[in-house]
Amino acid sequence: MFLILIRKKWPGSHLTSYNIDWLLENAYHDQHRDRVERVLWNKAFMSAVEEQPMVPFKEFMQSETGLKNHVKNLMTYGFSVVTEAPADHQGTLTVSQRLTFIQPTLFGPSWSFTSDLAFGDTAFTSLGLGAHTDTTYFTAPSGIQVFHVLEHQGTGGETLLVDGFFAAETLRRENPTAFKCLTETVVAHEFYDSEHQVRSLGTVLSLHPTTSKLVNIRFNPYDRSPLHTVPPDQIKQFYKSYAALTKEIRKTENEVWLKLKPGMVLFVDNWRVMHGRSAFTGLRRVSGCYLPRDDWFGKARLFGLQNL
Repeated sequence: MFLILIRKKWPGSHLTSYNIDWLLENAYHDQHRDRVERVLWNKAFMSAVEEQPMVPFKEFMQSETGLKNHVKNLMTYGFSVVTEAPADHQGTLTVSQRLTFIQPTLFGPSWSFTSDLAFGDTAFTSLGLGAHTDTTYFTAPSGIQVFHVLEHQGTGGETLLVDGFFAAETLRRENPTAFKCLTETVVAHEFYDSEHQVRSLGTVLSLHPTTSKLVNIRFNPYDRSPLHTVPPDQIKQFYKSYAALTKEIRKTENEVWLKLKPGMVLFVDNWRVMHGRSAFTGLRRVSGCYLPRDDWFGKARLFGLQNL
């Protein structure tokens, strides 16, 4: 093994030696990294994808290639499914912890629930839920949400996915005034119950400070609080802009529906892809958890991957 050094002689005869590996690691624009291009999608696009973002459980657990492919799926499409996993709550945890550690929230470290209203949240009902992102009331929303349907004896309960960045980029192109408003207007989201009062402020759309690429969509009408943070003369424009984004999100051609079965563990990038579900009947038991944003992106960097 050879150690490659580059030597630079500075004014004053000072000599510095640089290791080539260090230079590559700190090169401008991360040119040495494997750039993973984001692919924005709608229903028609995902229907035509030959290799769906799925990784078999054994490959995911037993090889670095399987884990790396899973991370690349998340970076490319904003979601990925681990198939053939053990169909129990421990299986959910095992798969989740293969990527990173589990992020505890006010719902506990993880959950396995039915529609029993155990928490004061619409997710714990049998009602249909429109597309939304989770934990918008946190200063930094959870990075990934994990879903695993362990059992369903009934009808309905399909999982809805919408690429929030596809909807937002359409808005940027067709209604730049609305897009700009949603990147600048700060609104509050909140969660209250008998034991918690959680509230955060943020814009609906967040952009990267140097590339202007979308970084986060914070969209949850169920948790949005009154517009106390918006100046009165800007409220009308905010509502018009929010309605324009909502209309784009709710277009049927932007919706992808999945019927999750036991053993299919769905990972969703909660900063990009919105989720929902159709109403259902009968017993439906779901297991899941949240994973932190910084840590799954850190895993991507360890694999030499980047897309911002």
